[in-house]
Amino acid sequence: MTGSACIVLASSSPRRQLLLERAGHTAVAILPRIDDSGMTIRPDRARADCASLAWFKAAQVWGQQDSWPEEAQRARVIIAADTVCVLDGKILGKPAHAKEAGAMIEGVMGKWMKVVTGVCLIDLATGSRNLFADEAALRIGDCTRERLEAHLESGSWRGRAGGFNLEEIAAAGWPVECTGDRTTVIGLPMSAVSLRLAKLADRGAA
Repeated sequence: MTGSACIVLASSSPRRQLLLERAGHTAVAILPRIDDSGMTIRPDRARADCASLAWFKAAQVWGQQDSWPEEAQRARVIIAADTVCVLDGKILGKPAHAKEAGAMIEGVMGKWMKVVTGVCLIDLATGSRNLFADEAALRIGDCTRERLEAHLESGSWRGRAGGFNLEEIAAAGWPVECTGDRTTVIGLPMSAVSLRLAKLADRGAA
């Protein structure tokens, strides 16, 4: 599924779109018309809940198919995802403001957290769906107050579970350790996604 083959990404995340494009896919992002702010992710069921939420997003975008832009009409697959961080049995959501983001980040420094990304793929040729989840472990070491303040002032904490993006803080020199697929932390586990896309291609889905 490369070149002219197209994927509809049921997400507004530029990071997920970039991950797909880095893997050689053409991704058309369509924002789901769904408010997930009232949906609860259970820490002990994060894998199942994230995959279920990804399905809701994918199904909602699928229902908008008549209004898709022309470039999306060639798509054979919809992909949606949802990512959460789990620390000490609690979900770290998306901070509402800079102060909350700072408190979240300071609270995780020096600790290992679990990052779970649930994914749904819909094969538009058959209507079949594939739900799964992947998880990685992440530890953010102590960083300087100056780096944290610069991060908060930049606004890059907005819309991000835990208030950070792995690639950005690593590039800024923050001490980070990660076990598992780093792209799971970024928002789309590309090793698992690529494997499933290849199987769809083998079956003639693209």
